[in-house]
Parts: sequence; C-alpha cells; structure tokens
Amino acid sequence: AIALAGIIVNDSLVLVSAMNRRLKNGETFTDALMHAGTSRFRPVLLTSLTTIAGLGPLVFLRGHQAQFLSPMAISVAYGLLFGTLLTLLMMPAMLSIVNKIKVLLISIIKRRPVSREEVEPAVKEELFLKKQSN
Repeated sequence: AIALAGIIVNDSLVLVSAMNRRLKNGETFTDALMHAGTSRFRPVLLTSLTTIAGLGPLVFLRGHQAQFLSPMAISVAYGLLFGTLLTLLMMPAMLSIVNKIKVLLISIIKRRPVSREEVEPAVKEELFLKKQSN
C-alpha cells in the first residue's frame, strides 16, 4: 500500500507541477490544466505501465516464494492501473472543481469577482516574487 501510494502521489505531482509551471508563465487556468493533462499523459501512463510490466514476472512466479510475493505484486499492479486512471481522468476534474469553489469563496469574502488564476498558489507566489524584486 505504501509503494502504491507513493507512485500515485508522484504521478499526481507531475501533473500539478506541469500545471503550476504553465500558470506561472501566464496561461489561463483552463489552458494550463488542459495542456498539463495532455503533455503529461504519456509520461505518467508509460511510467505506470513499465512498473506494471516489471511486476509481471512476480505475478506469474510459481513456487514457495511466490506464495508471499505474488499477491503483493498483483495488488500493486491492479492498484497502480486503477490509480493511474484516476490520476489522469479524475485529477484534472477535481482540480477544476476545487478551483471553482475557491473562486466562489474568495469572491464572497472579497466582495468582488476574482479570476480563476488569482486564487491559485502558483500565481500568488509569482506575483509575490515580482513585488519583492521591484
């Protein structure tokens, strides 16, 4: 479970860091999310598939040691397959939903409309760094 969680979190971080990089470069939230999802799709998928393929020999191993290793390999392989699909399909959707909620709440608190980019930490950090350099 720990190995599986580590791999899935790493895949999610790859996606989020690509989105943050694009936000810092001035893209809109929607464009940054779409470009990050499409540009990181292949690396995330290939990383997961190679890990699953690497577990293949353990899955099909027969013998005394296989009684202990095979169930773990099967669990990690199927969990990784499911987690990768969640990361690639659900993560962008959840990021968009959370962003819309933040926009709504901050608009209510500040009593003015806010853009989707304004509420993102990456954009806030970039604005702060620009202020500090001036």
